[in-house]
Amino acid sequence: MKNIVCVAMIAACSITLSAKDKTTFQIEVLGTDAWQRDVAIRHAGTNGTSNTNCDTNGSVNATTVGDYTNGNVNATTNCTTTTTPGSAAYVTHTAIQQESVHAIFPNAQHVTLWCQVGFRKCANLAPGTYQVEPDGDKAVRIYVYSIVSHKLMGKMKYRVSGD
Repeated sequence: MKNIVCVAMIAACSITLSAKDKTTFQIEVLGTDAWQRDVAIRHAGTNGTSNTNCDTNGSVNATTVGDYTNGNVNATTNCTTTTTPGSAAYVTHTAIQQESVHAIFPNAQHVTLWCQVGFRKCANLAPGTYQVEPDGDKAVRIYVYSIVSHKLMGKMKYRVSGD
């Protein structure tokens, strides 16, 4: 039910006054949790191989009488096998930085806003009031200003992930 109210709040704030002006509203950020998502990458193993080469040296002593041949064969065979072992399957891990922002929307609803580095620019937001604009029905863009110059550093997109 809370998710429906949150989506309705974002949708209501999505209505624009003109093509250029975006409707914005204020949220209060209570805190941010930075965390990492572990991504396991599985690598397949390989089969081993073997190759055998043989050399045969020898002589034939034969006697032919009419249509018949009798004889002896004296031979030696030397074989060499080369083996290349296979490799076992293995897993590597990589971590992807995540940010979970805990905020209060104007309708007093507590929400969690989520951002993953790599998909977009994320920041560990300090507690305080931030101006946001709706971005679709499940995301907002948070306006982030410089503490020193008070200039807009950018808009960071966060998805509404929970309440």
